[in-house]
Amino acid sequence: MNGPDPPSLGRGGRDPIVGSRIALRAFLGVLGFTVLLGLAFILDLVQDERLLMTSGAVAAGCLATLVAAFVADQGRFVRWMHVGMALGWCGIALLLALIWLSRGLPNEMEEFVGRLSGAFCVPAAAIVFVGMTTFPRARGTGVLVARWATASLVVFWAAFGEFALVTPELAEAVAETLLGWQWFGRCVGASAVIVAAGTVAQPVLIRLGRSTEGAESAIRGRRTPVACRCPRCGAACAVEANVDASCASCGLRIRIELEEPRCACGYLLFGLESPGCPECGAPVPESARWQRPADAAAAGG
Repeated sequence: MNGPDPPSLGRGGRDPIVGSRIALRAFLGVLGFTVLLGLAFILDLVQDERLLMTSGAVAAGCLATLVAAFVADQGRFVRWMHVGMALGWCGIALLLALIWLSRGLPNEMEEFVGRLSGAFCVPAAAIVFVGMTTFPRARGTGVLVARWATASLVVFWAAFGEFALVTPELAEAVAETLLGWQWFGRCVGASAVIVAAGTVAQPVLIRLGRSTEGAESAIRGRRTPVACRCPRCGAACAVEANVDASCASCGLRIRIELEEPRCACGYLLFGLESPGCPECGAPVPESARWQRPADAAAAGG
């Protein structure tokens, strides 16, 4: 008696932007148009700076959207990334309106629209940046310190920026009273240095942490045999995980990625037999206690 067919393969689809060729080509088109327009403006072939500002704003929005979509495609902070996309494009829409209609608006209305645009763009940028820097799963004290120091500073200054946009006079009074303008500028500069250093250091620290895991590198990256069926023609396939393969019948490209289960504390759960994590004692569900095929067959027999 035949067993149930294996589920259809496919890793993408969590976020349609990353999986859409149309969206990716549109991003490249906007980026290329912005570059050409910038060159034309430098060469004095285009003199209306509103065109340059418009293309730059749209290109920045497309870049932020692509980063947010990539983070969401990894299954991380999906709702927050979608919120960041929505806020960002609301802010860009207001900015474009300000760029093209500012000549006919009174000063008070122009200032209001500018602040409103910033009120949307600042949290959007903070959400996307924090998501980009915190989505890789990693262990180690150095990574956690760099990650949360960077994220905390970004969130703090984004909150202060929102405060300054809503009540600029009060924000100026707070900054001058608590620190003075000289020390306030130094704090901003120091924060920028820490954020830049933390952002650059995180990938290196993550890589170093993975290279010292030794025996706990587990099955992500191993060529583990996997039996499946081709989602296009239904033919049986025997492929290896974590490498590119193809269906022998119709030629469909197939790639299966396996990642070891870990406890919330980071302890590797591959082959775990006890009902709790040996490191932190947290209960481990049966579905997370993987066994090797030989162990599973012995247990079933």
